[in-house]
Amino acid sequence: MIPIDGDSVNGGRSTEASGYASDDSRTPGDSGRRSAGRAILWGWLLCGILDITSAIVISIANKGSPIRMLQGIAGAVLGPVTFEGGFATATLGLVMHFGIAFTATVIFYWLSRRIPAMVEWAVPSGLLFGVVWLLVMYRGVIPLTIALRTLYLANVKRSLPALWPLPLLVHMTCVGLPIALAVRRFGPWPRGNRAA
Repeated sequence: MIPIDGDSVNGGRSTEASGYASDDSRTPGDSGRRSAGRAILWGWLLCGILDITSAIVISIANKGSPIRMLQGIAGAVLGPVTFEGGFATATLGLVMHFGIAFTATVIFYWLSRRIPAMVEWAVPSGLLFGVVWLLVMYRGVIPLTIALRTLYLANVKRSLPALWPLPLLVHMTCVGLPIALAVRRFGPWPRGNRAA
């Protein structure tokens, strides 16, 4: 810990009481504005934008339509009728996508408070989180939505998406990694952890 005057930092609380010295929460140019909100906001935006951009690029490369791809996301809830909804269901798909990105970011942030090494080792933990999140989505959430759709839709398609190679790479680099780097850059350091 860097010796500092406890009265001049943290509203009169000592450095030991706050868990980190004042310069631990600052990097050049951020004026000490690290917070959970900023970490989650930036992680959510980076993850959501990078992931949906990769999905659009993959869709176009496969001679598909970005609108149809977004409608497919909404189809997790609506079923095949989603493709008749035009921009409305595509917008629903985009909102659902960013909702999932937000959930992933909040979970990573929550875990990083309990496992400080996730902040200190942001790159490997982000890549690993991307793999875990892929498994959660592709082998947990998607099968669950398929099962739930059978309760209110007939003729539900029951196949699971492939895990390799593109989904794995996208989730590592466009989901887990940007979230981890945003939490490291914009979030406060977890108790007992300090940047080198």
